[in-house]
Amino acid sequence: MKAIEYKWLSKIIKIGKIKPFNNVCKVTGQCEDCNVEVTYIPNNKVIELGSYRKYFQQWFNLYIEELADKIYEDIYKLIDPVELKVEVFLTQESLTPWSVLVSTQNYEDIF
Repeated sequence: MKAIEYKWLSKIIKIGKIKPFNNVCKVTGQCEDCNVEVTYIPNNKVIELGSYRKYFQQWFNLYIEELADKIYEDIYKLIDPVELKVEVFLTQESLTPWSVLVSTQNYEDIF
């Protein structure tokens, strides 16, 4: 992913779900369709959307909890936001839909 300079502070930026991407489950070895939503308040950089989409064209081989942490850490290192929330969704039709949320906010503020 790439970052670009951003001068308007205190704006909330939400990147909605994109085309599902692939993760290979460490337990079953099966390919999982995943999706992600990212919401953040930038400090002085934002995510360049073309590189964001390209980032998810790679194959991941992580537990979904590890995947959420990896995406969170990669974005945090890239743009150093004031606040950041990453939610990864497991979108397999054969499974119960669920997600993993990683955030800089206190859990009391989220729920």
